[in-house]
Amino acid sequence: MRRFAAVFALSTLLALLAACGTANDAAPVEATPKADAQGRIRLSAAQVANLGLRSVPAQAATTAPLTGLPAEVTVPLASSAQVTMPYAGVVTRVLVDEGETVHRGQPMLRLQSRELIAVQADLMRAQAASALAMQQARRDVLLEKEGLIPAARVQASRAQAQAASASVQQAVASLAQLRPSGGAAGEFELLAPQAGRVLHRQVKPGQALEALAPAFTLAADDHLDLEFAVPVEQAKRLQVGQQVTLPGGAQATVAAVGGDADAGAQSLRVRAQLAAGSGLLPGQQLDVTLQLPVPAGAVTVPAGALLQDGDGHLLFVREGDAWHALKVRQLGGDGRNVVVLGTGLHVGMPVVTAGASLLNTMTAAE
Repeated sequence: MRRFAAVFALSTLLALLAACGTANDAAPVEATPKADAQGRIRLSAAQVANLGLRSVPAQAATTAPLTGLPAEVTVPLASSAQVTMPYAGVVTRVLVDEGETVHRGQPMLRLQSRELIAVQADLMRAQAASALAMQQARRDVLLEKEGLIPAARVQASRAQAQAASASVQQAVASLAQLRPSGGAAGEFELLAPQAGRVLHRQVKPGQALEALAPAFTLAADDHLDLEFAVPVEQAKRLQVGQQVTLPGGAQATVAAVGGDADAGAQSLRVRAQLAAGSGLLPGQQLDVTLQLPVPAGAVTVPAGALLQDGDGHLLFVREGDAWHALKVRQLGGDGRNVVVLGTGLHVGMPVVTAGASLLNTMTAAE
């Protein structure tokens, strides 16, 4: 009934406008526009003006924006490091804080540890044993040359010397991230394993920590990543190198796409790389737009040109003096413009942006 009433009102409006024209210039009354069997509506220039129809040419689409994707700024895996406690102990002093820049080998905190005292003692014993083993190996080489001992004994002494040296190297390596503080007995300094900026501090003075407990998170440079999820139905359109647009116009580039879908949200994890100097902070959350590829023939039209058609969409186009509807598939959009694909739709075709609902009413009434 609504469509019938709209058609009746439209016909009455056109009849009145035509009647006024007849009174002024004695021109014949134009017939009420109707859609033919193919759904085409032919209108005169006067009828187009009276109906307020406006159109713009469809533009070629290169990408389809997928908007409103919640994203989080993260530190790149390759340029971040977790500084952990190599031994259990108590933090006596924190020497650096979040936001500070450190160089490799710079002290980050001081701690007291009984385990460290034991390790130092083991190192001293290992060094002494290694020195004795090397002396014995050199002595056995001389004795073997004089024929006083067999070659097998020389090989055994060399093996013992090598084992002792390996023990020393292992003990030294375990202490490479630490050095004596020069203060209280058993107090050591934890050294930065790389240069970078302190993103997160997880320790405080007086805190007792177990071995391998996290102490700091370091970032080697100012590069940051974006992590967000994309609906799984877009999986075939995702690829490394695609552009991501942030609020304000900043850009990121897709670096990795997850290989499995989140079972609950039915989405794929995507990681994109931000350029240095983005001004963003790790942990910051924002909505981003992913620029997806489009198939051949896709065009961009104003969002207002689309009409809902059940579960799909349609828009009206002009070919010659006829106007008709085309069913289209929406591929993406940014709120102002949408990217669509439809049979018969091509770049440059006039697309109705105002008055499409009236044309749709005429077509539906037939």
